[in-house]
Amino acid sequence: MPHIFVGGDVFAPSAMTKNGTGTMGAYNTWTVVSGWTADTAGYPGSQVSGDGLVVQSGGAAVPLTANVVVSGAMTTGNFQARLLVGTTVVATGTAVSGTGGTLVVSASVPLVAGSVVTVETWHTIQSSAWQATITGGAATFVRIG
Repeated sequence: MPHIFVGGDVFAPSAMTKNGTGTMGAYNTWTVVSGWTADTAGYPGSQVSGDGLVVQSGGAAVPLTANVVVSGAMTTGNFQARLLVGTTVVATGTAVSGTGGTLVVSASVPLVAGSVVTVETWHTIQSSAWQATITGGAATFVRIG
């Protein structure tokens, strides 16, 4: 389990993984990814609040990472993910084109303990019957630290 030591205090990283498959939401609209489970085995003390991961320990430049695996689109589209702390967008990943792929977004940002980190996705496929789905499991995650 990774630890970062800052100023003599122990930094407590957190993580959550996607629980089951999910929809990407409406066409051309940023949509919060829901259905998460705290990864307490790999990151003790991790907690999910609503659709986000609770920050255990704050810091001036804390790394955030999200991987969102999407697949199964019935046509080619563009897919993208972004990270938010509270209601503030802190990073937007590079768009992926095709019928699916792994959306990756990361940043180092100032965080305060108790804040909530969420991930949103966006896509360009109009027909809901042709849209990709978000794959659940360990490959779709949000990590703090």
